[in-house]
Formats: sequence, structure tokens, C-alpha cells
Amino acid sequence: MSGINSVEQMTQGHLRNVQQLAVFYTGHNNIYAINIAKVKAFIITEEVTINDTPTDTKVIAGIATIRGEPVTLINLDAWLGLPTMETLDYKLIIYCEFNHKRVGFLIKNMLDIVEKTTDELRHTEETNSKVTYTTYVKVQEKDELCTVFNAEQLLKDLGWVDDGEDTLNKYVEGPLKTDKVVLAAEDSGVAREVLTRFFQKAQIDFEIYNNGAHLLQRVEELGGDKIAMIITDIEMPETDGFQVASYLKTSSSLSHIPVIVNSSMTTDAVRNKMNQIGVDGFIGKTDIQALYATVKEFLK
Repeated sequence: MSGINSVEQMTQGHLRNVQQLAVFYTGHNNIYAINIAKVKAFIITEEVTINDTPTDTKVIAGIATIRGEPVTLINLDAWLGLPTMETLDYKLIIYCEFNHKRVGFLIKNMLDIVEKTTDELRHTEETNSKVTYTTYVKVQEKDELCTVFNAEQLLKDLGWVDDGEDTLNKYVEGPLKTDKVVLAAEDSGVAREVLTRFFQKAQIDFEIYNNGAHLLQRVEELGGDKIAMIITDIEMPETDGFQVASYLKTSSSLSHIPVIVNSSMTTDAVRNKMNQIGVDGFIGKTDIQALYATVKEFLK
């Protein structure tokens, strides 16, 4: 069987992965969604204490105390460039964890929780950096466009992605030499930029692909002996990180390649699923310090 065919068999067969999306309305009844694996809870807005905080952006709507913890509230309408409503007109808060940061998204209301296979997701980041991908959901028996927003772009816009030259200089202590190539799969442009700058600073030969299918095709072309390690995002269209890791770790000729998960989905449930697959490491997306330490460890 050729490499390409085996990849196609993998993506169409028993390792096809299903993502659960929490689908909701913004203040203007636009339909958006977030991967349920990023969600810690759905909170009724009226039931939490919200403190206004001085800020130079309408995107941050204040600080809510949720489960005894301060949580930054995000107004998605403001970030998307739409007129905003009063805070309490948003009936729900989607309480999430991204890269170990607790955030709550103000939404008008929940619509549904739907399951989508990765091949039902359409990558659209090239046309709008705030959108990761789109899909369709049933609303009153009609197919309506649903947009999955780009959390990494949101965090970057808020100044929460620490990817500047100072950070690279601080944490990349020196070149990491290897005569093999490091392959990465990452669908977020923000995270691809961080990875690119990191690899260049560490003087590592690397290739980055924007989904898992393209990465696996390259793995088959190169063969296991020429690859130093693989770094993969989880949430990607076509072929996601669960499929990438499963394929590699169940292949007799590829299972020796270290697989590092690089994801903003840092909840215990996600970690446990990846650990069951047998991945070799897990780092929060855009965490330069953890990235350097992990890559250094596996390139020894």
C-alpha cells in the first residue's frame, strides 16, 4: 500500500474523529461555535458577580467571579466588530480554559451541541484570521452557516500571546542541533508564526503544515528515519491531532517518532485522551518556555 493511500484510509476509516461543538448565538443572532473540549462550564450571567475593569478595549467586558476564581469576560460581538449589548442582555457565559488562562465568553444564548467529523469542517482562516473554520448546523430544519472562531487570534489581539523577540531571547537558550527534520501541523496562523520564529531561533530544520493530512503525507514521503519529532495541534479540519497521533503511534515503522501535542485545549479530559493514544509530551500553545524545554529533551 502506498503512503498516500494509507493516509487516506486512516482519515476515512476507523480513526475518523468527531468533534463536539457548542453552538451559540452572538448578540446579533449570528451562529458561532467553540469546541466543547475547551469548555469548563456554562454559567447564567445573572448568577455571577461582575466587576467592571478599566480597559482600553470593549472586548474585555469585566471580571467575573466564577467558582471562586477571577475570570476575564470577553465580549465576542466587540471583538468581531459588531455593536454590543448591555452585559446582562447576554444570558450565558461560556467559561473556558485556553493555555491555562480562564476566560468567559458572553453569549446571547445556547443553540445546540453538535457532533461534526473533521471532514465536515472547512478551513477559512486565509480569508478571515478571526475564523478557524466553518460548518453547517440544523436550525429549524434549515442548514445555517456556523463559524468556529479563532481563539489564538483573540488571545493575540488581547496581548496575551507572548511571542516577542524578548521572550525568544529569554527562553531559547541556544541552538538545538539535529540532522533530522521536525514536522509540525498547526491550523492557526498565529501559532504557525510562533512556531516558525521559534524554530528559526533554535536553528532547527522544520516544516509546518496547516492540517494533519498534509503532515501525514509528508511523514510517509520522508519515512521515520529522517524525522526528529512531530509537533501537532489537536483541533484541525480534515485530519486532527487525535488522528495524527493515533496513526503514528499504531504504525510499526513510525511509532518511535516522538509526538508532542501543542494545543490551547489544556483540560484534563483532553490530556487523558492524548495520553491514552501514547503521545510523548503536551504543551500549551504559544508557550515558548515549555516548547524549548520539550524539544531540547527529545532532540538529545
